[in-house]
Amino acid sequence: MFKRMSILEKRPGDDPAFFSQHWRERHGPLVGRLPAIRSYVQNHVEAVYEPAPFRISGIVELGFDDAAAMEKAFTAETVRAVRADEPNFLGNTTGYVIGASSIRMAEEQGKLIVLAAHGGDRAGLEPIETALRRLPGFVQSIRDDVASTIPRPGSEGASQRVDSFFHLYFSDVAGADRAALQIAAMSDGTAKLGIVRVRTVRIV
Repeated sequence: MFKRMSILEKRPGDDPAFFSQHWRERHGPLVGRLPAIRSYVQNHVEAVYEPAPFRISGIVELGFDDAAAMEKAFTAETVRAVRADEPNFLGNTTGYVIGASSIRMAEEQGKLIVLAAHGGDRAGLEPIETALRRLPGFVQSIRDDVASTIPRPGSEGASQRVDSFFHLYFSDVAGADRAALQIAAMSDGTAKLGIVRVRTVRIV
């Protein structure tokens, strides 16, 4: 599956609950009607752990057959309704082309997403990835390396630079919370790590 992700930021002053409800109930179905989408999962942020170097209200995972299918989705006539709704709940967003990857629901498990920026040096993230897999309660991980960044059309906000996303699944939510505190101490001064616990919602 060809994957695209996005970091969503709520509008300044909006309540996180409002953002989450609008995204799930109003915006999600609009995106779900775009052609060629094979999978669409929303990751709703339930906890943010310090330090918090990224601005995150939600994280999108979209799956397509290939890059051409992704292009078809975002140039279709139906994308106009998606763009028109964005100012109703979105402050800013940054998209990321991932390429070949997979998408998995969290179900009843605890899911963390760790965003990592290491100056473009993804090899430097390997010790951190190894440490993540050794955390107590760890079940599975998916690593998504960013191939390219897609700024929001017409956005005045700055794009957020991310080199890799680590999707970490734990045996339960309490285990994910404990792991998050350990991950926060892993930055070696060159890696910038953002940690959020999320609830997954499948739209497609």
